[in-house]
Amino acid sequence: MSPLVAHAALALALAESLALAGVLQLRVRGVAGGLQLVIFLVGVAVWIAGSELPAWFGPGAIPVATRMIALSSLTAAVFLHFTISFTKAKVPRGAIFACYALGAATTLLAILYPPGDFGPWAGFDYVFKPNRLGWAVGMMWALFGTLGHLILALSWFGQSAARRRQLVAVCLASGLGLASMSGYAFVAVGIAIYPFPLLLLPLYPLILVYGILRYELMVENAWARRALAFTLLAGCGVVLVGALAVIPLPIGSSAGIWTARAAIVVLAMALVDPMRRLATRIVYPGLQITDELLSTWRQKLDPQLSYEELAVEAAEILSRQLRMAIAVTVAPDASPRGGAVATITCSKLSGRWRCTLSGWEGSPPGPIYGAHAFGAVLAEAASHLEHAQELAARERETQQQARLAELGALAATVAHDIRNPLNIISMAAAGSPPELRKEISIQVQRISRLAQDLLDYSKSWRFEPRKLDLALEVRRAAVQYPGVALAPALDNALEVWSDPQRLNQALVNLLDNAVAAYPDGTPAISIGIDADQLPDGGTRLHICDGGQGVPPAIRDSLFQPFVSRGPNGTGLGLAIVAKVMAAHQGTVELTERPGWKTCFSLSFPPVTPP
Repeated sequence: MSPLVAHAALALALAESLALAGVLQLRVRGVAGGLQLVIFLVGVAVWIAGSELPAWFGPGAIPVATRMIALSSLTAAVFLHFTISFTKAKVPRGAIFACYALGAATTLLAILYPPGDFGPWAGFDYVFKPNRLGWAVGMMWALFGTLGHLILALSWFGQSAARRRQLVAVCLASGLGLASMSGYAFVAVGIAIYPFPLLLLPLYPLILVYGILRYELMVENAWARRALAFTLLAGCGVVLVGALAVIPLPIGSSAGIWTARAAIVVLAMALVDPMRRLATRIVYPGLQITDELLSTWRQKLDPQLSYEELAVEAAEILSRQLRMAIAVTVAPDASPRGGAVATITCSKLSGRWRCTLSGWEGSPPGPIYGAHAFGAVLAEAASHLEHAQELAARERETQQQARLAELGALAATVAHDIRNPLNIISMAAAGSPPELRKEISIQVQRISRLAQDLLDYSKSWRFEPRKLDLALEVRRAAVQYPGVALAPALDNALEVWSDPQRLNQALVNLLDNAVAAYPDGTPAISIGIDADQLPDGGTRLHICDGGQGVPPAIRDSLFQPFVSRGPNGTGLGLAIVAKVMAAHQGTVELTERPGWKTCFSLSFPPVTPP
C-alpha cells in the first residue's frame, strides 16, 4: 500500500485532535479532567506533527521534529493526570507533581540529546528511529500509560452501570491508540512491514472524547455523530486513494487521474448516507429513528382531545419504545420537574412548544437521542392540539354569539310585550287589599327584573375600561346595603383596569344575592368584603355571606344562565357577573373562607392597558 495512505491517516488524526481540543475548550465546562484532556489532545497532535514534519518539509525540519517527539513523556504525564481527575481517584498532589517532574525531566533530556533520527524505511522516506534515549522516552510513556489504565481499572468498583460503560469506552479508546501506535514499533524493532495499525489512529481521539462525553452532554453526542461520520467517510476516502494508487488503469495517465478523481467523488457521494447511519448506530446504540417510526408517533399523538390525554398517550408510547418508565407532562405553562424518573416536559416557551428532558442523567445516549426525537414530535402534536382547541373555542364563541343574538332579539320582544300588561296589572291592583297589592308588586318587579336581566345578558356590550380604585368602587356600592363589613384591605387603594359601569353591575348583583341569601331576616353583620393580591400582581375581591349556602346540586353550573340559589332569583345575576369578569380578562369563582357560608371571589389581572 502506498505511503500516502498512512500520511493521510496521520494528517486526519492530527486535524481531529486539534479540532476536538478546540471544541472541548470552547464548549464543554464542568467535565472532570476536561482541561487535562484538552492538553493531552494537543500533545498527541504535536507528536503526530513531529512524526510527519520531515515528510512535509524535508530534512531541514528533522531537528524541530525530534524535539516535538521528545515532548511525548510530558504528554503521557498529562494523560495520567487526566485519568486521576476523570475517576476522582484519591491520589496525593505530591505524587501528581512527582509524575510531572519526572516527565518534564525526561522531556528536557530528550530535547538536549535527540532521542533518535529520521531515515527511510519500508517505502517511507522519513520515519523516526529511536536510539537508546528514545527507548527510555518510550518506556516512560509506557509507564505513565500503564499507571493511568490501572487507575481506570481500580475505579471500576463501586461505580454505576453508566459510569462503568464510560470507563470501558475510555479503556477501549486507549487500547485502540496503543494498537495504532504499534505501527511505529515495527520500526523500533527493525521489522520492515507496512504500518497498517497507523490507519486506525484517526479513530483514537474521537472515541476517547466520545467515551467521556457520551453521558455528559447530548449536544456533544450529536456533534460526535457528525464527526464520526466524517471520519468514517474520510477513512474510506484514504482507502480508496490507496487502492486506486496501486490499481493499474488501462488508459493514459492524464485520463487515469481524472477517472480516479471521478471515481472517488462518486463513491464518496454513495457512502455519505451509509456512513451517517453507521455513525448514528455507533453513537446512539439501541434505538434507530426512521421515517416510519416518526410517522407512527405522529399518527398516535395527533388525535388527542386534551393536554392530559396527550401526556398519558406520549408516556405510554415512549415507555414501551424505550422499555423504561418515563413520565410526560404537557401544558403551556409546565416547568421541568426533578426526580428519579426520566421525564419529558412539553411547554410553550417564547411562543413555541418545546420539550425538555430531566432525570435522564446516566441514561445511555440511544434512549436520550430517541427521547429528543420523540420530544420534537410531541411538541409538534401539542402545537396541533393547541391550534385545534383555539379553532374549537372560536367556533363555540361564534355559536354562542349567534345564540345570544337570537336570545337578544327574543328578549327585546318579550321585554317590550310584557311591560304594557305589567303596567295594567299594577294599575288594576291599586284597589286591592294591602297584602295582595304588596304581593302583586313583588311579582311584577320580579318579572320586570327578569326581562331586564335577560335583555342585558343577551345584548352586546360596550366595554370601556380605565384605571380605577377597586376599593373606592366597593365602598360606593356597599353604602346602599346595611350590614356590610369591609376588611382593612379595602382602606387602601386597589388599582384595577375596569369599566366602572360593568364593575358596579357585578358588585350590585353579588350584593343583591348576598342579601337574598337571608330569607328570614339578616343579622347585624350579614355581608363581608375582603381583598388580597394575586401572585402575578393582580387583585382578588371576596364578597361573602352567612346565608343558606349554595346547594351542592348547582355548584358546578352556578354561573350558567337560569341557575339560581334563591327561590326569587332570575337565574341571570351570576351569569352576568361571569360575563362581566370575562370582559375584564378575569374570573369569578365560588370559594370558601372561614366564618362564611358562601363567598364569591373576583380575580382581576395586573393593571396593564389592554
